[in-house]
Amino acid sequence: MHGVVVGVSGSAESDAALDWALTEAASRHVPLTALLAWTGPRGVQPHEYQDLLERRREDLLALLDASVRRTGLTDVDVTASVAEGDAAESLVTVAQDVEMLVLGRRRRGRFGRLVLGSVSSEVVERADVPVTVVRAPHTTDDDGPDDDGAADDEPRIVVGVDTSGSSMLALQHAAEVAQRTGAVLEALFAWQITTLAPLPGSWGWAPPIDDYEAFAAERLDAAIEAAGVTLPPEQLVRSVVHRSAASALIEASTEAERIVVGARGLGGFDRLLLGSVSRQVLEYASCPVTVVR
Repeated sequence: MHGVVVGVSGSAESDAALDWALTEAASRHVPLTALLAWTGPRGVQPHEYQDLLERRREDLLALLDASVRRTGLTDVDVTASVAEGDAAESLVTVAQDVEMLVLGRRRRGRFGRLVLGSVSSEVVERADVPVTVVRAPHTTDDDGPDDDGAADDEPRIVVGVDTSGSSMLALQHAAEVAQRTGAVLEALFAWQITTLAPLPGSWGWAPPIDDYEAFAAERLDAAIEAAGVTLPPEQLVRSVVHRSAASALIEASTEAERIVVGARGLGGFDRLLLGSVSRQVLEYASCPVTVVR
């Protein structure tokens, strides 16, 4: 497989992911594969098993047709594929040669809540390609934002930036999306004194907070330059905020079309995103979240 692959199950979250993936494939000018993982019943005759398998294919084709009608994207090369076996394992297996995996975000109540659901969580942790997790629109979590994160004015891609290698990959990925789609790219550097190293020459005293902010802005500028981002000035927004990375990105998601984060964080000054920060963003963001590894 190549192009974009989306996991499909027939749920509302799955339908939202399918529509998003179809739009992404159209934007990239690549094919879309809708993958349904299915474990057939045991103890049935071979011909009965094949009949059931064929019904799953027909169901999947119907879901694809419905998505094409909803989005109006009739020019994308779409394929329906039924994988026999575990859903997470099937998605991770096909991810080796694709440009992106897309999944729906499973939502549960406040109690007994699982982050992302077990399938999405395992795929995000194991896949070597970018994974985008999509929430169903116009729905409300028990303990999260109650809008779908769509921007009213211009589309905006928000990427969490620090000095880690995964953050640089996320920045490059987000810049490519912005360049391809025409969206504004907001490079967001969130910092706190507890996670920002002392300024050079400042040992033994506490500099004004403005000095820390200026230092963080310099690091953001250096990261953008090192990542080779060449967007025009009107398409690139630099944001330096004094708060936790997770809360800053979750707040930004209410007006963003997409959040992009790196897959692994580090410690100290180089800390970011996926450890606990990316997991919180994946769980609570109002818009689709792409995790880049």
